[in-house]
Amino acid sequence: MAGHQINITRRQFQESSKNHYLLYKNTQDDLSPRTRRLILFYAVECGLKSLIMKDLGKDNYKDFKTYSENNNLRIHTHDLKAMTREIGIEHNYPLKRIPLSKGNPVDSARFNELWRYGAEVEDVNDEIETEKTLQKIAEWIEQRL
Repeated sequence: MAGHQINITRRQFQESSKNHYLLYKNTQDDLSPRTRRLILFYAVECGLKSLIMKDLGKDNYKDFKTYSENNNLRIHTHDLKAMTREIGIEHNYPLKRIPLSKGNPVDSARFNELWRYGAEVEDVNDEIETEKTLQKIAEWIEQRL
């Protein structure tokens, strides 16, 4: 069943966003910075998807994905930049690529892989700045969920 998606509802995305963000805020030194960033990434992803689905009048992932694919938007993927562009906040919260010490830079669609697998970055400050931007997006989302 490769490629099979669970058909998540908009409300489930919303609840996941809130739960992930709460966990992020409540774990300071208990978890590695990268694990916390990974949780923050998913909080932002779920929140943006929930808000975009609300704007589009889509109540489940299947309809949302169909819309995204039909319009070549990539908002159904992990591409946070595509989602911030879709919702109109891309310029307020720019998500820059993070250069790796070996290999190509990582864009916002793959931050989750970076933090899940722990690839070495050129400068840890890039990760810290990205985390700050994601925090701002999460706060923006929190005001709207």
